[in-house]
Amino acid sequence: MSAHVHPTFAIKPQIAEFIRWSSRGSCGNRGCSDPECCCALCGEPVGVPEDDPLWATHDEYCDDCELCRDGVPPILFRGEGEAMQQATFHHDCFVKIIEARQ
Repeated sequence: MSAHVHPTFAIKPQIAEFIRWSSRGSCGNRGCSDPECCCALCGEPVGVPEDDPLWATHDEYCDDCELCRDGVPPILFRGEGEAMQQATFHHDCFVKIIEARQ
């Protein structure tokens, strides 16, 4: 399996078999616990729901903390048309699955 993230990156072969691909895809709501919406690697919800108290003391312009990084998760796609599948990740999980290509 050779899924490309970018011409200079690929999914690590030793991790590729552990990625859970979704035919339905994510609902797009942060923190959703539906298995189709959770991280394709660790299985935990991605992002923190907007109504979570953690956001009450958060600087809306931070853009570089764990709350913000998982607010817009990396998503990979494979296949085409009706056979297309997607995998959504936490930022830290995504970093674990990719490797640089020379």
